[in-house]
Amino acid sequence: MLGRMLTLGLRGGRVMLVDEATGEVKWAVQAHAGENSRTKVAMSPSGRFVASVSTAEENWKLWDAASGAERMAGARHDGTGACICEVTGSGRISLHEGCPVLAHTAGLQQLIFTPSGHGLVTGGTGTDGTVIKWDAQTGLATELVFPLATTPSIVAHGPWDDDDYYWMRRSPVNNSILVTVNFQQHVKLWDEKSGEKILSFPGRAFAVFSLDGRTIVTACASSRDVLFVDAETGTVRLTLVGHQDAVSEVGFSVDGSKLASTSADGTCKVWDSSTGALLRTIDVGARVCSLAWGCDWVRFTQTGVAFAMGHHPRLGERSEVLALDEGVVRMILDRV
Repeated sequence: MLGRMLTLGLRGGRVMLVDEATGEVKWAVQAHAGENSRTKVAMSPSGRFVASVSTAEENWKLWDAASGAERMAGARHDGTGACICEVTGSGRISLHEGCPVLAHTAGLQQLIFTPSGHGLVTGGTGTDGTVIKWDAQTGLATELVFPLATTPSIVAHGPWDDDDYYWMRRSPVNNSILVTVNFQQHVKLWDEKSGEKILSFPGRAFAVFSLDGRTIVTACASSRDVLFVDAETGTVRLTLVGHQDAVSEVGFSVDGSKLASTSADGTCKVWDSSTGALLRTIDVGARVCSLAWGCDWVRFTQTGVAFAMGHHPRLGERSEVLALDEGVVRMILDRV
């Protein structure tokens, strides 16, 4: 129950939430513009919210996981509010050097929630090249995330090892170990403290650690197959075969027992991460760019003896009451 929801980002800016166990589409929205844009998604640790970005738009959006309703959008340079930039006649933004608003200047292609769920970290495309941390409750940027050491298990973009682009994740068991992918489609393992390259092997535009940090999952360039690589030796231990087009992203379930993979073939496949057995194929009928696992927020909150939603007057606006028992508050959760 706690790890059964899959959020999928589709080509052309669509986002959908799917029940992994049944393949049922809970909701789907046209989240972003751009017919050929790539959509990246993330799910808050509680499973309550879905965040999305697009290579065709400069800001992120937050969605209610239960209903698919839009909750907010991140700050952007649009000439309104505190922003003093100008919007040209064609709708383009003319950036003002004195603008006090911190925001991206081009499309986004990576994002992740912080472990607390209170923040988001986003990575811009090559023309923007910045990583920004956001308050997921206000939609405002809080800091420009540099150097790399401050990024919390996050994908990131910028120069590394004399390459023009990289994609990064931290090991879940060793915070100083990073895995990166460059334009030459090589996966590299680094010791961040020493800067030493530990391992290098061919890969695709993604690479993720297993929960125990012993395996790196990727795919070869233009490959339809998913590769399980030993994080110590670089040896391929397991190959998952089944997609009919290039694999775009993979992700482990909350407990690590399953792996989901998305592809340009219009499907999301769910595998047993221990045996490699294909458990199910979810056909969404469009090119799938990204995925994110999360818990079923609705089922989780309905398991209590009593359930009520709403602000408690003595707790302030930033808290919501989840469970009431004869007028006594039993559980309080933050909005994110």
